[in-house]
Amino acid sequence: MEDMNEKILWEGYGLRFRGGTRTRTGLICRTDMGLRELKKPRGSVESLRLAFDVKEQLRKNGFGNISRFYRTLEGEPFYRYDGVLYTLEDVMPADSLPEERADTFFRGAKVLGQMHRAAKGLHSEAARWDGTRLPALYGKRRSQLAKIRRRNDKQGNYDAIDLLLIRYYDQFMEQAKQAEELLLQGGYEKAVEQAAENGAFCHNAYKGEALRQNEKGEIFVGSFDKCSSELPLADLAYYLRRYFKKTEGTEQGVFAMLENYGRHQPLSEGDLTILQGMLVYPEKFLRLVNEYYNKRRACVSPAMQERLAAAAKEEEKGLKLKKIIEKGC
Repeated sequence: MEDMNEKILWEGYGLRFRGGTRTRTGLICRTDMGLRELKKPRGSVESLRLAFDVKEQLRKNGFGNISRFYRTLEGEPFYRYDGVLYTLEDVMPADSLPEERADTFFRGAKVLGQMHRAAKGLHSEAARWDGTRLPALYGKRRSQLAKIRRRNDKQGNYDAIDLLLIRYYDQFMEQAKQAEELLLQGGYEKAVEQAAENGAFCHNAYKGEALRQNEKGEIFVGSFDKCSSELPLADLAYYLRRYFKKTEGTEQGVFAMLENYGRHQPLSEGDLTILQGMLVYPEKFLRLVNEYYNKRRACVSPAMQERLAAAAKEEEKGLKLKKIIEKGC
């Protein structure tokens, strides 16, 4: 294993490997140029190219609490070895931001706003903006759900997951329809056009394990390998949902997060409408349903049944979040 790491560092980056320490996220390497962390990223080639450009722009605009990607000797933001992609990054603080207390989410919302603001001026050849993506996805998921329901009714033999789907069918079909309408009402397509023009991105993994803090309490952001060209509001929606999942979420807490975020990345009336659509959409439940029914089922998986039931409960929190924001508008 050390021979492989030594080869990656030397052939890919021109660095001498002098030993390393395995961590949950990768391998912290001692090199002739100091400490670096070697990782196997989860993203695609395109998302890694975008992530590199995002990080460069953030640093350029003063948001420096991130793990920089180092370019290879060939100028790439990743190195391919034996068919596997690797990235070399700065070493992040070891302590993840705890999510058991509401005040950490308030701090996280502030940093999220600062990060999104610092993306201004971002233009990447790896960006793939699509002003119809989310409304089209929401509509597609509704069509798939209706098709699954018709197929189940035709077969007539309901298993436990079929019955779970029947239980939530009307509610989540209505929420998905409402979500699509809210995106259109809030001007999603125009918002995407402006985001592409001004410079923006979506992190797609903004949560506790991606957020680290040093001994001074400063927050650092990692895990950029899944970022995409999408409205930054998607990050805010996800983080609000996580606040309700990890804490006893309150109305005052939601408003505090919106205020902390909006102080750095102002939210327009249209933004708040789009945000409501993102929150009310039962994303996790519909994704799991689609995943389950698209596979050939030999038997009902108890694990999937538990995941779907838990996801259904979470979606109810998204509806509550939507109503809170609607009340405050």
